[in-house]
Amino acid sequence: MTTLAKTHWLVLATIAVVLVSCGSSSGTRPSLPDYLNGGIVVYGDSRTGHSVHREVVERVKSIQPKAVFHTGDIVTNGSNQYNWDNFHNITGELLASTVFYPAGGNHEEPNHSGTLYFEQFTLPGNERWYSVDANGIRFIVLDTVSSIANNTTQYQWLESQLQSVSADSTVAVVFHYPPYSTGQHNADEKGLRQSIVPLFETHDVDLVLTGHDHNYERSEVNGVTYLVTGGGGASLRNQDAAKVGSYDSSVLYVKAHHFCVIYQDAGKVMVDVWSKDVELIDQFEVPVP
Repeated sequence: MTTLAKTHWLVLATIAVVLVSCGSSSGTRPSLPDYLNGGIVVYGDSRTGHSVHREVVERVKSIQPKAVFHTGDIVTNGSNQYNWDNFHNITGELLASTVFYPAGGNHEEPNHSGTLYFEQFTLPGNERWYSVDANGIRFIVLDTVSSIANNTTQYQWLESQLQSVSADSTVAVVFHYPPYSTGQHNADEKGLRQSIVPLFETHDVDLVLTGHDHNYERSEVNGVTYLVTGGGGASLRNQDAAKVGSYDSSVLYVKAHHFCVIYQDAGKVMVDVWSKDVELIDQFEVPVP
């Protein structure tokens, strides 16, 4: 174990001691460690799990993130303003203090004429797919609800974005449908392994963050790290046992409400995954390009 990892696990052990010493009657949770302050948060699939979503947002607010990305299914019905009002009631203080970059999910239906998705946010580019730089990382946000086959405008835009990034840059891609997942939805529901995954491998994408399945999962495929982070509030789902035997790239699957924090430590890009109850679910280093 590296010195960095030992330090972080020591922090976790200290948190556990504090939690036990407080006792269950205190009603308090331990604080997130200071090294997360100013990091980049990614989470998804909040939908109508309002009480859980509020807890997640409270944890996120406490680290004063530089930016927050959402992997989609923000609300249950993107054509219903009442759903959006609930979302804004929960996230209002967070959105007032940082920038918020969502990827459209199937419940927002950004390609549907009745959606109110675009009225809720002011986003870069055409607001459906766009790129931003945050904490030295290039984030590319895609609309996988719409087609992204290799003859589409979105595919061509993605390819040009990846070609323009310097070889020593860290690149993270955010969208809704996972190309790799052992969750309850259909495997590779949008056929992304045949369309955009080859681009990720050719252009050395470092990290891919998705939602749709209501769990946390990390997979390592041909040098690319894939995360499913769909634990923002929607009801959690079990792993599909039938998929596990034929899917040997899954490193970790956890059924928990959670959020991810991307941060830099001693020149290394790190990812922590924390549950809403402030338990460290996963921690890993993003390889240096």
